Amino acid sequence: MSRLDIPEPLWIADHDALTDACRQWLTEDYLAVDTEFVRTTTFYPQAGLIQIAGEKGCYLIDPLLIKDWTPFVEVLQAPTVLKVFHACAEDLEVCRRLTGVIPRPLADSQLGIALAGHGGSMGFQRAVMALLEIDLPKEETRSNWLHRPLRPEQVDYAVADVHYLYQLYPVLRQQLRDLGREEWLAEDCTRLLDASDQIDDSYLALYRKVKLAWKLRPQEQYILQQLTVWREQEARNRDVPRNKVVDDNSLWNIARFKAKNRDQLVKAGVKPPIVRDAGNILLKIVETAMTKDEAFWPEQLDRPLSPIAAQSMKDLKDAVTLTAEQHNIPTELLANKRALEFVVRSGYHDGQYQLPEVLSGWRKDVIGQTLLLMMTQGVAASKVEKSNHE
Repeated sequence: MSRLDIPEPLWIADHDALTDACRQWLTEDYLAVDTEFVRTTTFYPQAGLIQIAGEKGCYLIDPLLIKDWTPFVEVLQAPTVLKVFHACAEDLEVCRRLTGVIPRPLADSQLGIALAGHGGSMGFQRAVMALLEIDLPKEETRSNWLHRPLRPEQVDYAVADVHYLYQLYPVLRQQLRDLGREEWLAEDCTRLLDASDQIDDSYLALYRKVKLAWKLRPQEQYILQQLTVWREQEARNRDVPRNKVVDDNSLWNIARFKAKNRDQLVKAGVKPPIVRDAGNILLKIVETAMTKDEAFWPEQLDRPLSPIAAQSMKDLKDAVTLTAEQHNIPTELLANKRALEFVVRSGYHDGQYQLPEVLSGWRKDVIGQTLLLMMTQGVAASKVEKSNHE
C-alpha cells in the first residue's frame, strides 16, 4: 500500500493533544476504533497504539507516552458516541487495561457482517473487500508495536484499519436496516459488553475450562479448582500466560493422582524449573484440599450427554442449521453447541425445558421457541429424561 492510499494521521502523544481530540470526538455520532498490542509473553495485552477515525480524519494515540486517560474515558463512555470496532474482544481488554473502562455503546462490525449475511468470523481484510471492494494488504499483523519509532509501513497499516472501518460502518448499517436487523446487532453488542463486565475475581469457575475435567471425581475436581485459582493469581501477578505457570494437562494429572511429592509432580508433567520454584506450593494446595469435606467441593461437572440425549441435540442442531440457512447467517451465531446443550439438559428432571440467556431477544423469536416446542412436543423428550435417570 502506498502512503497516498490513506490520509496522513494526526499523532497524539501528550495530554493536551488528547484532550483537544477528545473534545472533538464527543461531538461525533460514531468513531472507528482499533488497537495494536503485543501479547506473546505476557498475561495482559501490552498496548502499542490506539487508532481513531472520525469526521476530521485519523488519529494515532501513543499509549507509551500518555499517562492520564481521563479525557479518553469520557469518550469511551459517552452514550451519544457509538464506538465501532472489528472483532473487539481483545480490544476491550486493551481499553480496560489502559483506562479502567470498556467502551459503551459499541458496534462490532464482524458481528454485523455476519448478521448481514456475509459470513461468520470474517477478518477485516475480507470485510473491506466484501463491503467496499478495496483490497488491503495485511503484512503488519505480527509487528512489534512497542518498538519506536514505528516504521512507515506500520503506520500505514494502523491508519488503514480505522480509515476503512469508518467508511465501512455506514454501508453495513444500511444493509442491516434493509434486513430489519440493526437491533439484532445492538442487542448482541450489549450482551457482549455485559459479559465483559462480569469479571469473576474469585476464579472459582476456571477449572471448568480444563479439558476432561468432568472425568475427575468430585474431590479431584475440587483439587483442580484450587490449582487453577492459584495459577490464575500467579499468571496475573507475574503478567505471564497461564501455561507459563503450569499447563492444563499437568494440573489435571496433579488433581487426578493427588500428587504427594516432587517426583509425582514431574510425572504429572510439571517442568523441573516450576517444580523447583513452586513445587512446595502445589503440593500444599493438594494436601490442604484433601482435608476439606464435601461441603467445599464444587458442583459436579456435567458428564457427556447420553446417546438418546445426543440425538435430541442433533435434531435441535438440524433445526438451527435450517433456520440459519433461511436467514443467511452462520449457524454458530444463531445458536451454538453450549446453548443447545443447555436446552436439552434443562428439562432432565421435570420436562420443563428452558432457554439460556443467549437465546433470548431476537434469537427467541427466530429459533428459541421452535427449540422449546421440539423438546416439549417431540424429539424424544421423554426418552431424554428416561435415559438420564437410568
